[in-house]
Amino acid sequence: EAWKSEKWMTGISESSGSSDGETKGGKTDSRFTLELKAQRKVFLSKLFSEETLSSTSSSVDSAVDSDDTSSEQSESPNEALTLEEVDRNLFYDVARHIMGTLGRYCARRARSSPMEVAWWKVKESGLLLPKDIISTYLYVVSTMGMADSIGIGSGASSIGSYPFSDSKKGGDMKDESESKENKFLIPEEVATYHDLSSKPTESSISLRVKALASKGDAKSGEMLLEAFKKSIEADESSKELIRLRTYQPILKQYCDMGEISAALSLFKRMQSTPGVILEPETYVLLLASMTENKYFCDNSPPIEGAQDLGYRHSHGPALFDELASEMAADALEISSSSAVRLYNALAIGFNNQSESNSDSDDTTAVSTLKEVHPLMSMPLTRQHANSNELVASRVSLDRSTGTCPVTDAQQRLIVLEPDQRKQLHSDLLDLSTEQFVKFAGKKAGDHDNRAREQLQVFSDWLDKREGEPFTAVVDGANIGYYMQSFDKGRFNYHQIKFLVDTLEERGENPLVVIPNKYGYNEFYSSKREHQRLDQTEREIMRDLLDSGKLYKVPPRCLDDFYWMLASVSDQTTSRKGQDLSVSNDDPNGRFPGTRPMLITNDQMRDHKLELLEQRLFRRWYGCHIVNYNFTAFVMGESVANNEVGFSPADFFSREIQGNQCPIDPDQDEEADWRGHAWHFPVSDWDLDERFVIRIPAKEQQKDSR
Repeated sequence: EAWKSEKWMTGISESSGSSDGETKGGKTDSRFTLELKAQRKVFLSKLFSEETLSSTSSSVDSAVDSDDTSSEQSESPNEALTLEEVDRNLFYDVARHIMGTLGRYCARRARSSPMEVAWWKVKESGLLLPKDIISTYLYVVSTMGMADSIGIGSGASSIGSYPFSDSKKGGDMKDESESKENKFLIPEEVATYHDLSSKPTESSISLRVKALASKGDAKSGEMLLEAFKKSIEADESSKELIRLRTYQPILKQYCDMGEISAALSLFKRMQSTPGVILEPETYVLLLASMTENKYFCDNSPPIEGAQDLGYRHSHGPALFDELASEMAADALEISSSSAVRLYNALAIGFNNQSESNSDSDDTTAVSTLKEVHPLMSMPLTRQHANSNELVASRVSLDRSTGTCPVTDAQQRLIVLEPDQRKQLHSDLLDLSTEQFVKFAGKKAGDHDNRAREQLQVFSDWLDKREGEPFTAVVDGANIGYYMQSFDKGRFNYHQIKFLVDTLEERGENPLVVIPNKYGYNEFYSSKREHQRLDQTEREIMRDLLDSGKLYKVPPRCLDDFYWMLASVSDQTTSRKGQDLSVSNDDPNGRFPGTRPMLITNDQMRDHKLELLEQRLFRRWYGCHIVNYNFTAFVMGESVANNEVGFSPADFFSREIQGNQCPIDPDQDEEADWRGHAWHFPVSDWDLDERFVIRIPAKEQQKDSR
């Protein structure tokens, strides 16, 4: 408690000289140093007998002062010392080595229990640990779960002004039963010690904030965090970044206490803090807490300060829409446990609207939700909901239209914006460099940027070439090996020609991209079998090359990056600024969607994990990929009337989105119900399944908010 009550205990700014400090040689001791010295004096009094101490009290003082720095030696090395004085002066040097070795042992072996003994001895002896050792202690307590498993008495219960000693009882260690009410967790003590003896870091502040929040003191935690934030903003040389883990305990405590105004204010600061990457669970925590406190009901009181934070609405369904929109910009999906959490929050927050369901009509909003067990598996709902009914359901969207069976809201296919296309283009160039060594290995004469330079050459060629722009990019290897797993299967150029001819018949201008080895007459196939192209296959390859429809990827480079990049290329010269997209009602019957489309059945699981921005990949995959199917060729032979079937990889985007629900023609004329249906992809549900939330709102009420 003494640590909390004094401003100097924040560890944010260095202590200046104070009236109760001691000055020695023009240097003023900090309060922290005085605390350590007092504890060392008490400790040495117990370590050595009272009889010896009375005759050598000056040597005790010398030992106390000798530990002010980690490497300081006796100020008068040539002065004759007694055996007792030598023992006392050497004691702290030996103790530091022991404590440092123990800390490194715990860090290397991932063991935290020895730290309980080590930390008690540090406090008991008033030991000043060097920066490297206390940093090791901080690493151990912050990464090995001690905050949740180990706590000891700090000795602060009856110590007067000293956090390490008891001035009345000579520093006797308290029995655990006597100090239960004054327990501090080890991580908080280590972090505070670290900040007072050296410079605060994000890790140490995070532990202290967590400890304060666990005691229900979210406000003090927020004040400590904001003070640290200002200190690193004022220090131009600081590279510290405050992360989500430091804010999260405060936000959770505010939400648990129902202090929604404070939670929302903190949340907005989190959004604007560099280094804080908001996770779906963060949004779920805030939305669930606001829902349980009934702030999304039409008749709820406004949240104090909400509009000052930039929100257009301070309560009701419209505020939920604003927060869900922010969530959609930061998160792609939620977990099934988060879906149940939101469901239960809605059941609790709208329980007053479920009491009169039996007497309700179309002019009254109703809820039929009942709280369920948090571990329950949510069942699919297929029953259509009335326009005035609160919806929180697991649904399966229509695969071909994206229509929700409960709300009738239709999902959209969200395309890449121009700046997102450029970002993906840049990501692919960067990724090609990273993957080159993994894929091909480095040979003598290779330089680090070879793969990037070759991919840039391809990009420049696409931008500068004249003629008609490419509207379809073909994954040549994927087409050539399609359904060729039978005994006589091979890389089949006949299949590539068949697909190219089909695309041209349907008004497309295709570009085939193939790995370098398939551009030769002989090569080893993916089955590790030697393959030689026959005369017809050679003619197909030459015709594609001569017409500029075949691009051979440079040796040892991944073809995947080439056809991915081709799909987002601007093709500046050939496109001449025109929009290549094809509408759903194209008069020529062309396949609708974004151009260039990429013809492949490759799921690209590797790239999905490697790309920096998962949202970019999902949008690119959803709006550019077109799958295909046809009957496989055997050498150059095919079944009669063989046709290629095309289908989009996604009919709607697999990301959080809100869409206006259509007006129910059967509803009462006086009940002008509106509302957005928010569909959340769930990571452990099927691809077409969503968790849908719709909070009904009357149009006139929505306009007035």
